Amino acid sequence: MKKNALLTDLTSVKVEPVKEMAKAKSGVLGMHPLFGPLQPDLKKQTIVFCRQKDNRWIFFLKKLFQKEGARIIEISPGEHDKQVAFLQALLHFTNLNFVHFLSLKKFKPIPYFLTSTFKLQSLVLARILTQSPELYADIEMFNPYFKEILKDYIEGAKNFQKIIAGKNYQEFKKRFNLSHFYLAGYLKTGESKSTEVLKIIDRQPVRMGKVEKIKIKKAKIGFLGPEGTFSWAAVKEVFPKATKLYPFSTINEVFEAVSNEEINLGVVPIENTIGGLVSEAIYSLIDHPVFVVSSFRVPIHHSLASKAKNLSQIKIVKSHPQALSQCKKWLNSNLPEAVLEATSSTVAPILEDLSENIGFIIPLPTAEKFKLNVLVKNIEDNHENFTRFFVISQSLKKNKLGLKAKNTLLFLAVYDRVGILRDILNVFASRNINLSALHSIPASFSPWDYLFFTELEKSYFDKDFKNILKDLEEYCPFVRVIGVARKE
Repeated sequence: MKKNALLTDLTSVKVEPVKEMAKAKSGVLGMHPLFGPLQPDLKKQTIVFCRQKDNRWIFFLKKLFQKEGARIIEISPGEHDKQVAFLQALLHFTNLNFVHFLSLKKFKPIPYFLTSTFKLQSLVLARILTQSPELYADIEMFNPYFKEILKDYIEGAKNFQKIIAGKNYQEFKKRFNLSHFYLAGYLKTGESKSTEVLKIIDRQPVRMGKVEKIKIKKAKIGFLGPEGTFSWAAVKEVFPKATKLYPFSTINEVFEAVSNEEINLGVVPIENTIGGLVSEAIYSLIDHPVFVVSSFRVPIHHSLASKAKNLSQIKIVKSHPQALSQCKKWLNSNLPEAVLEATSSTVAPILEDLSENIGFIIPLPTAEKFKLNVLVKNIEDNHENFTRFFVISQSLKKNKLGLKAKNTLLFLAVYDRVGILRDILNVFASRNINLSALHSIPASFSPWDYLFFTELEKSYFDKDFKNILKDLEEYCPFVRVIGVARKE
């Protein structure tokens, strides 16, 4: 390096890099921007300066950054690393260890259990996990002060574990109150600001996991149409390589087409978190000799789309009655004067009238298909609404779709007598098998009194499954395996 040049860095660790850079003949500046690549500009952002060998370029940079609205904090390399050891290394360790533990346990949170605190924490995790693992490894491994701090932290965690294991309520309360006192000056601001953030993210549900793609090729797949419905959007997302999609007017028609081998697979909605079981799908399963070969869940999000370019132009909102009902609060708050018109499907009104004063409540892919302007996304009142779909076929074959189907679906017919359900459940309980679903269906169409639709957390392809069926036959005059499903 020439003497009139400047050697600087952009690292989160300062002691060792600055020590090495100081060997250069040039000016030397240890620099650390306290923000990531998601920040669009320097306004109100902090940049740390650890000045080692001054020359004019250091003051040039300082002036340049300040002109763009940045704050410059000058500090020694040692003090910088001590601060970062707590505020970055320790914090990142806690967050990374937390989410890694969840992944090891294969924990899948139920949507309704996603608390406000978890949603806020998920934002922090997302911000970390979208960055470079090498960067975070360096922060954890090369900060000269972090090793000792981590040792004390682990010891503190062990002591906290003893307090909880011993049910020491007073000591727990003491710790909590000390923490409260430590952050007392920030608590009111933090509470109000976090509430503001939650209002924003409530429109973008925080959830873990994603819909798995089924990569089957050259398949004819039927669904509840027409094109543009939620069923269509679900099939497009899950079967991206399907040869051809066939829309049907009813769920029963999808079952008939599969039974008659007109199509290879059918995709039908079976259950919704708000509406419950789809009765037409259940009774079609009873009536047709087909099998469920897989299942998947998709979140239901409604968008307001139109040929109009802004919300103020909308005077009429059209959609299926369910969609209108599920967006009632949003419509009352944002379009209180608009006329609401129920239609036979979410797609039907788009095909009839595309006037600019009409808004349609539809899935986002439908808006893209019909080249409509998306005015507002995720306008549903309940942001944790899912629909579960079954994939049906003429035959039940192991790994037909390349997915691990760990659950088995059964229909069980029973005569109505005291204790019959207890006896059936004991067949599963004695083998430590959990039931993820159990629904009773009046069996007016058969000689039996009730039919139970059951989902077991046990694979049909396991060697001992025949013994389960044999034991069930003692209590059930009719037992039918209707397929397999993913554990969701």
